[in-house]
Amino acid sequence: MPRVPSLAPALALTLALGFATGPLAPGARAADPGGAVIGDADEGLQVIVGPGGTSFESLAVPDARCVGGADAAACQELMSVIRRDMTISFFFSVIPTRSYLVSSEEEPLATPSFPDWNNIGAAYLIKGEVSGAGPYKVELRLYSVASKSVVPVDEQSFSDVAKGGLRSVAHRFCNAVLKARTGKPGVFDTRIAYDRKLALGVKGVGVVDMDGHNRSVLISNGSINMLPAWGFGGLMYTSFVGGFPELYFGKRKLSRDTGHYRKVAVSPDGGRLVASVSYGGQSDLYLLSKDGQVVKNLTNSEADEVSPTFSPDGGRIAYVSSAAGSPQIYVMAVDGGGGSRLTHAGGYNYAPDWGSNGLIAFAAMDDGASDIFTVTEGGEINRVTQNQGSNKDPSWSRDGRYIAFVSARPEGNGIYIASADGRYQILVSKGGGYGSLAWER
Repeated sequence: MPRVPSLAPALALTLALGFATGPLAPGARAADPGGAVIGDADEGLQVIVGPGGTSFESLAVPDARCVGGADAAACQELMSVIRRDMTISFFFSVIPTRSYLVSSEEEPLATPSFPDWNNIGAAYLIKGEVSGAGPYKVELRLYSVASKSVVPVDEQSFSDVAKGGLRSVAHRFCNAVLKARTGKPGVFDTRIAYDRKLALGVKGVGVVDMDGHNRSVLISNGSINMLPAWGFGGLMYTSFVGGFPELYFGKRKLSRDTGHYRKVAVSPDGGRLVASVSYGGQSDLYLLSKDGQVVKNLTNSEADEVSPTFSPDGGRIAYVSSAAGSPQIYVMAVDGGGGSRLTHAGGYNYAPDWGSNGLIAFAAMDDGASDIFTVTEGGEINRVTQNQGSNKDPSWSRDGRYIAFVSARPEGNGIYIASADGRYQILVSKGGGYGSLAWER
């Protein structure tokens, strides 16, 4: 990781506290991702494959067979969601539907024409059947084309499925497909929270499904709302609706004093809250009770400490500190004290998020652009993005497979998802103004 110059403390603190309201300047870095682009153009998805990327398993996903009065739109929607999930999985390469030799209406669910699927290069096949006029009965199957056999999947039969429930059924099946192939279920039913600029001086907090659908703003009150964090079955965030930054849970104010609250983190077991709070001076990390009472100052120092994130076991906290003169990533015990510096390369490291795989994702400024990195507790750093515009605000999926982040690049601005090593990346929600991602866990 190249050494970068330190920035003015005021600017460093602004970014560390999350006040950057929009994406960083497009085109600040060279735009060649250094790899190929694959995917089914019919679905509007393109996977950027970086250097060292391995081959995906080829997968065919024809439209579902409609029986018993089921409408074609329902059959098409079900399989379209499955194609999108499987593309985002970075495990399968979905063969474009225009290449298929078999009619989904003519081929029974239980007896695929394996030679025809083998002839188009499919290693695996997902077939579906939707019956009834709604609520539906849905049957889905995963087949190995090479062995001409069905692959057992935990969730593949669904009954009483409402018209609005087809997306959920597709996500559940795809989660089970990944479990069948890798031993670990997928996370296609999860959401990503974000803050987003809505107008001059106005930011809202919203959510979007992992696959980029169902984007909605949950908090919009004409003020600045930012820095969302999942916990207690909902979203916490910082709001200026009362005139200064206070902590909210849903529409209920959680902070209970005159401190200025920014980023909050909830431990994996839900038993602890840690927030960055300032009382007229620098920001420190404070342990809070579930009802918002300040319990303990964890970092009583002259430096600014912000952006806490819990380790997978809840025993440690990673955070950003200006103790070294510029933002760097530090780690300390959850009860405070003994903070040790983790990042030594780079002069501007911020926005850490600790994943279930033990890796801490963070963003770092370099030559005017921001990129995503991961670091182990031993200090070993891996670069996730490079020469791909400007990238910030990483957040891990709960299974540790993926990192979501905000990117401004020629392929499109918006929320991207990358594999943990950065070899595969995909734009899932296009648009500007996103920030402060938090993946539902």
